[in-house]
Amino acid sequence: MHGALRPLGDIKQLRDPVLLAGFTGFTDATGSAVSTIGYLAEQWGAEALADIDPEPFYDFTVQRPRVRLEEGERVIDWPENRFMVASPKGADHDMLLLIGAEPHLRWRTFTGVVESLLREVGCTTSITLGAQPAGVPHTRPLPVSLSASHPEFEQQFSLKAPASRYQGQTGIVGVLNLHLRSLGWRNASLWAMAPHYLTIGPNPNVGTSLVRLVDHGFGTSTSLTGLEEQAQQFDEQVAEVMRESSDAAAYVRQLEEQYDANQPPLPAISEPGAPGGLPPTADLLDDLERFLREQRDSD
Repeated sequence: MHGALRPLGDIKQLRDPVLLAGFTGFTDATGSAVSTIGYLAEQWGAEALADIDPEPFYDFTVQRPRVRLEEGERVIDWPENRFMVASPKGADHDMLLLIGAEPHLRWRTFTGVVESLLREVGCTTSITLGAQPAGVPHTRPLPVSLSASHPEFEQQFSLKAPASRYQGQTGIVGVLNLHLRSLGWRNASLWAMAPHYLTIGPNPNVGTSLVRLVDHGFGTSTSLTGLEEQAQQFDEQVAEVMRESSDAAAYVRQLEEQYDANQPPLPAISEPGAPGGLPPTADLLDDLERFLREQRDSD
């Protein structure tokens, strides 16, 4: 086992395990995919298995640790990448969950650490989750796209996996996926298309789309009650801004018409994780972003 792994539980061979992984940063700027995995961990009763030591992989002047009070004592929270394990009802596999933050340094070493843990538990199948900013309205079910190493994933998730011709910058998700595929292991990525104009904090509607697809792919039946309650509150906050901004409301109606006409959504970026700008109409939605930030700060 790699020296950067810090065991938190009994690391042993699991039952035909599948990795579900997500990282905040380049490919999940709002933390929506990571929040989804955290939700699954809670619903499935996941137990902590191991952490990755952050020291070799982060520039702490870029991503600073946070200090907090715990029972009157100061505690430092360092950037965390945590493995958890769950055995959800209905699944034929143990589920290995990994949530973390995209590292700043030594990406090849980092992927080697992940590989080391996967070998320890006998995991050769992995699914990464991401959130891709796109021209889709928040008032509709959010589409999910699939990329996969093997065609069987298309049948498993009932999605087509078109060949990607993208060339350019990528994130840790792309590096990890290609590394695992180079080992001959099975790997897929699920990307929820998230409204590009909602950039403050995790979007619970992303979580709803991804959880439903995970349930479909693995035979689990995860309660969506918590996500639906979060989504209702989230949508009410957005609706309040729409009532105050006719320009923002008009832009969302335009997206709704495009969505309902079954036209392909217009990505705000070229490929999951690739940099890019928002449509010019994004400047009409400054009030929305500011309102959601103020709501989050007050909470």
